[in-house]
Amino acid sequence: MKVLILGMGNPILSDDGVGLFIARKLQKSLPAVDVSTTAMAGLDILDLIMGYDQVFLVDASIAKRSGPGEVTRFGPEENGVLHLFSSHGLNFFELLRFGKALGYEMPEVGGVYGIEIGDEICFGHQLTPRLKAKAESITIKIAGDIKTRLAG
Repeated sequence: MKVLILGMGNPILSDDGVGLFIARKLQKSLPAVDVSTTAMAGLDILDLIMGYDQVFLVDASIAKRSGPGEVTRFGPEENGVLHLFSSHGLNFFELLRFGKALGYEMPEVGGVYGIEIGDEICFGHQLTPRLKAKAESITIKIAGDIKTRLAG
C-alpha cells in the first residue's frame, strides 16, 4: 500500500506552518511512508495525492476546541473547521469528491490531524515558543495514531 503524509501550511506565517514542521518530523518516525509538504490549496493538491492508496493530512487548526498545540483528528463530517479549508478554494473533503466525480482514483483518507494554533497568526519562519515546545509530543501522538491505523 502506498501511503502519503501531507503536511500543509504557510511557511512564512509562523504557527500556520505547523503542519509542514510536524510532517517533516513524522518522516523520521515513519520511514516506510512518503512525506510531502505544501503551501498549495485547492485543485493543485490533486496532483500531490493521486497515485496514493491512503493519505494522512497534518495542518493548523483554528477550531478552538482546545488549547494551542492540542491535536484533533477530523472526519469529513466536520466541514470547514481546519485552517486548510481555504475560503478561496475547496476544502479537502470536497476536493476528494470533486476528483472522484472527474473519474480520478482518490486515496482513502487515513486521518486529518488539526493542530490548534489559536487566533494569533504572525509573520515568521519559526513556530512560536509555545507551539515549538509541544512539537515532540504532537509528533509522537500523530505518529502513534498513524501506526495504529496502518496496522489495523
